Parts: sequence; structure tokens; C-alpha cells
Amino acid sequence: MMIKKSFSPAYFIIVFLESMLIGVGGILPGISGGVLCVIFGFYKPLVNTLADPIHRLVPNLRLIVPLALGSAAGFLCLAKLVAGVMESNSTLATCVFAGLIIGTLPDMWKDAGKTPRTKASWTALVSVTVIFTALLMYLKLGNGINIEPNIVWYFVCGAVWGISIVVPGLSSSSTLIFLGLYQPMVDGVSDLRLDVLLPILIGIVITIVLLSRGVSKLYERHHSVASHIIIGIVIATTIPIIPYSFDSVTQGLLALVCLLAGVAIAAVVSIVCPKLAQKAQME
Repeated sequence: MMIKKSFSPAYFIIVFLESMLIGVGGILPGISGGVLCVIFGFYKPLVNTLADPIHRLVPNLRLIVPLALGSAAGFLCLAKLVAGVMESNSTLATCVFAGLIIGTLPDMWKDAGKTPRTKASWTALVSVTVIFTALLMYLKLGNGINIEPNIVWYFVCGAVWGISIVVPGLSSSSTLIFLGLYQPMVDGVSDLRLDVLLPILIGIVITIVLLSRGVSKLYERHHSVASHIIIGIVIATTIPIIPYSFDSVTQGLLALVCLLAGVAIAAVVSIVCPKLAQKAQME
């Protein structure tokens, strides 16, 4: 994405609204903020800016400011709503989330194919998918890992969310569910508790700053392998969160509808939102 230095209210509003969805990606189980950054065209300019802030931060402020504000707004303002939805019907909500992830795979596969797929690419895809799926399924069948939440672990929550932004495809919330930290984090964020918010924010910032340069170089030198690793992670983090048993046939059908709805929403978002952003940039 080419970033213009001039200010455009339409561009600011569109980026802000799209960034709110990225912020929600830190709350919704199964959704990766990094994947949404890729869909909206923010990922490369964001990572490149963080990898070289001295030279690129000021020229890209037109993107960074609404991106940061929108992500924070989505993360903070919708946490209570998301927690309520998950509590009311976690099965159907999770099916929508899984559908959203599945709907992003075609665009990710297309992006990964911009450079020739090699034997190393296919090896990375298969091995990462198998290893991560086995690990996450083991954690799921073992009912996850229960940890007593505190400031240190909320910092870990922020670090995991930061990783999910820098590494598209890694779902921060799905990971935190397995660690037993998801519900305490959501409750703390929705209540605006500083002992939860501050460690999370610090963890996000430190992680993004430390990893952005390395990830940027990895993409520049080994785009195909890196992209296929990410696709493998996306597949692996999706498989364990999909419900496979239901109380009734009706619930199973509703779950299927929710899954397909999530796929459809992701498809629309991946087509419409980048076009709106591109149009706003041209104004």
C-alpha cells in the first residue's frame, strides 16, 4: 500500500473502522489481527514502518495514527460485547469465527503464490500444519492449561497478541484459550482495569518492535516459505476451535449456517474493504 502524506478525512475514517476490526481480532477466538492487517493492506507498510521507524514513521503517520486508534477502540470498546456473545452461545459464535478464518484462506493462498512455490514451501506448509495441529489438539483434549492470571501473565497476553499481528495467521485468542488466560483477559479489558490493560499494552508494543524487523526480512528473502508457514498456522489454529459435537441436529445445522456466514463475511470484507481503502487514498 502506498501511503500518501496528505490528510484525507475519508481515508482516516475507513482505516479507523477497518482497524477496529483488527482490534476485535485480539478478542475474538480464532481471529488473527495479522490476517486482518493483510486483508486490509496494512500489514506490509506497518511491519516496514516498525522495522525502520526512524526513517518511515513520520511519512506513514497518515496510516499509523488511525490504525493505532482504531485497533485500540475495537479492542477496548467491544470486549464486553464479545464476552457477552461468547457467554450466550459460544458454540455458534465460534462457528462464525472459524468461518471468518476459512474465508481468509483463498486470499492468503493467492498472496503466497506471488512467488513460485518450491519444495521447501510445500514442506513448510505440511510440517507446520501437522505439528501445530497435533500440539493444539493435544492441549484441547487435555482441557488446556490452567494458569493463575497476574500482571506477568497479562504481559504474556499482550506478547501473544503482538505476535499474532506480526505473524499473520496466528490467532492470539485461540492460543490464550488453551492457556486459560482468555476469559480473565476479556473480563479485565471490558472492565478497563489498568492492572490488565497496561501489561497487555506493554507486551504488544515490545513484541511488535522486537519481531517486526526479523519478520520483514524473512518475507523479503523467503516470501514463499514464510507465507506457507503462515497458512499452515492458520489451518492448524482453525481445526481445534471448530465444534464437532452438538446437542441436536438443529444446533448442528445452525452451526453450519454460522460457519458459512463467517466464510461469506470474510469473502465480502476481503473484496470490498481494500477497494474502499484504495478509493479513499486516491481522493
